[in-house]
Amino acid sequence: MRDRDSRRKDERKEVVIRDGERSFSCKLLDVSSTGISVTISHFIPTYKEIGVVMEIEGKPVAMKGSVRWSIDPGAARDKKGKLGVFIIKPPKEFLDFAEKISSSKSG
Repeated sequence: MRDRDSRRKDERKEVVIRDGERSFSCKLLDVSSTGISVTISHFIPTYKEIGVVMEIEGKPVAMKGSVRWSIDPGAARDKKGKLGVFIIKPPKEFLDFAEKISSSKSG
């Protein structure tokens, strides 16, 4: 659990989640080499394939992801939705970003 806490992000980095024609601006909560978790104002079902756009090193990086877990904002006590996304074939920019975050937080 300590390793997970070391990767936790503040809610300042924006991530765009694309579900079909709809786009949702989200805040990054956590990042690892396999995926991310974000806050979201919309419920997206588990295992649905989605688009993810993150700004990394000053440029937008588009990726495909699969929802692994989802907390419905309508059902959550704090009314904040959350989403865990597995990144499908993560690009090098994402892997480098995740490594940088992990190493800077664990030191």
